[in-house]
Amino acid sequence: MGDSAFASPHVAPLDKVAHRSIKDEVAERFATLIASGVLNVGDTLPSERDLASTMGVSRETIRGALLILSTKGIVTIVQGARTKIASVDVGDIGMSALSNGSVTDYSLDDVHEGRLMVEGRLAPLAAKRIDAETLDHLADLIKTQESVVGDPVSFLIADRAFHTAVYQSCGNAVLSDLAATLYSYQLNHRRRAVSVAGAIERSIADHRIILAALEARDATALLTALGVHERRIYDSTRALL
Repeated sequence: MGDSAFASPHVAPLDKVAHRSIKDEVAERFATLIASGVLNVGDTLPSERDLASTMGVSRETIRGALLILSTKGIVTIVQGARTKIASVDVGDIGMSALSNGSVTDYSLDDVHEGRLMVEGRLAPLAAKRIDAETLDHLADLIKTQESVVGDPVSFLIADRAFHTAVYQSCGNAVLSDLAATLYSYQLNHRRRAVSVAGAIERSIADHRIILAALEARDATALLTALGVHERRIYDSTRALL
């Protein structure tokens, strides 16, 4: 996958998370993808430039985040080659610290109900508080997703960036962290689910509706769009189980 598949960098969404550094936040996002089974040992990551664009940070931040993971033996970094996942033991980084390593221990139904509840509180705040920069970033992420339809791993990286940006736009760090954590549960099944023909395209269509509701500052439409999208995730995951 070439660098051209990803749009220009945008730094606003992660800047809003003040309780930890951006570099640590990005390292935690990678750790979550690894702990939840989206990224497995031997998988290679997109280029630093692609990751920077998708996650809305600088290449230096991506490099720093990967260095954190490298020093813990989670990834291997080789000059001139793509970074590779070396271990799924992420220790106390990221979501594992919140879940005590029990990423996949919750039932699908419990996660589904939890997401609906948290996103239901988050939606009116996001519709009211989202800014123009974040709306532009979400539009860029949809373009990114469209460019990687045949690559489930790259899509899921961009998908998580999209949802995280929506959550953080609510302006409440506790709610956004809860929503992001709930999103990450059952991700071990999502890589298989989005590999089904047409699954990525359907998710992208949902994302467009979510973005349109945010652009209109329409809390009711946003809540409906998030609910429809979550139900689609629930149904497709349940079909695998």
